[in-house]
Amino acid sequence: MFYSGILSESGRKDADLRDAATIRQQRRMKQAVQFIHKDSADLLPLDGMKKLGASKDTPHNILQRRLLDTNLSKLRSNRSPWTPKNDVSAQSKKLNQVKSVNPRKSEEDDMIYVCCQCAGMEVRALIDTSCQYSLIPAPCLDRLGLKEHFRLYKKEEEPPSLPYSVKAIGQVERVAVMLGGATVECTAIVIDNNDRNLSLGLQTLKSLKCVINLEKNNIEVGQTDKDIIPFISNRNTVNEDHTSEG
Repeated sequence: MFYSGILSESGRKDADLRDAATIRQQRRMKQAVQFIHKDSADLLPLDGMKKLGASKDTPHNILQRRLLDTNLSKLRSNRSPWTPKNDVSAQSKKLNQVKSVNPRKSEEDDMIYVCCQCAGMEVRALIDTSCQYSLIPAPCLDRLGLKEHFRLYKKEEEPPSLPYSVKAIGQVERVAVMLGGATVECTAIVIDNNDRNLSLGLQTLKSLKCVINLEKNNIEVGQTDKDIIPFISNRNTVNEDHTSEG
């Protein structure tokens, strides 16, 4: 009887220990759940918790939804905006119009041309203050009949430095240029260019005592009895077609 009493007392102690362990385990689980729930509530605003159904869903589901919403927002922000087909065609048309504009034509409209005589022929000449020399393109050399006076540069000769990406191939000396009532003989550099225009450089303009008046669109030539030479449009021709045919 005494032994059975000891066994029953020992069994009660074991039962008490198991109950205590169960209670401690339940407390730990409750604390863990409370911690997760608190952590989830800290991550989400109160209004967002209500919208996501925090009162019914588990904290794990709420966090998954929040992560999904964040990823979707990033995807939308990185996606390029959709452009209607009409807008694309309009942009392409506008781009083509810009490309069709000839920049060289706009530059030529800003250049200064005058009527002068060279080698006894009436020609259109470009006033070029950016170059020291007067220039004659190869086609213009033939048209003016100056080919027989042309001297080709030798290989050992160093051609004069020009402010353009053109090649100086030779020169013509003592070219008679008449602007208004003033005449001067100058050396002209022959360039490998398909342009048809003669250009008068600074040396020739200084010899002719030229003053360029941009306000009145003309050139004053001479010191005492000045001649007024008006600018001409680049579109105008000065008997060039007739002289080239002859």
